[in-house]
Amino acid sequence: MKKLIVLLMVMCLGGCAGVPANPPTGCENSFIWQCGFMPQGQDVVELGFAVLLTADSKLMPEVKAGAIKGWQVVNNGTLGGAVSELVTLLNKTPQYAPLALYTLQRLDLDRSLDPCDQAVLLDMFHNIGLYAGANDQDFSSNLAKLDSPQE
Repeated sequence: MKKLIVLLMVMCLGGCAGVPANPPTGCENSFIWQCGFMPQGQDVVELGFAVLLTADSKLMPEVKAGAIKGWQVVNNGTLGGAVSELVTLLNKTPQYAPLALYTLQRLDLDRSLDPCDQAVLLDMFHNIGLYAGANDQDFSSNLAKLDSPQE
């Protein structure tokens, strides 16, 4: 089963290699496009977590919590710390998703995000959370504000 998952991941990544890397209009200067995360990075990370959760379903609560926390941080407009919990989880089992680990490590920076960055990263964290059993309600901005420390 694990070999089949790895084969599917390689085929998916091979198919992504033929996709042109032109950013959408207005996103040319976005961090995610400048650092090379897009256009394939989101797919690589999401697929990596799908593989991880398929191989080790006991990690679902941790992945869910990490995805929700990352979504909250990105929703507040920054990237710093958003991917650290997910990177920690992938570091525990790097054999399942080495490309996802590599891709996320490149994003673990302290920087502000523009709307293009936010849209892609919010979608990525949302999808990972859904894979791990989260509900759409877990990602509402009202709940995120209640969990966030007040300034």
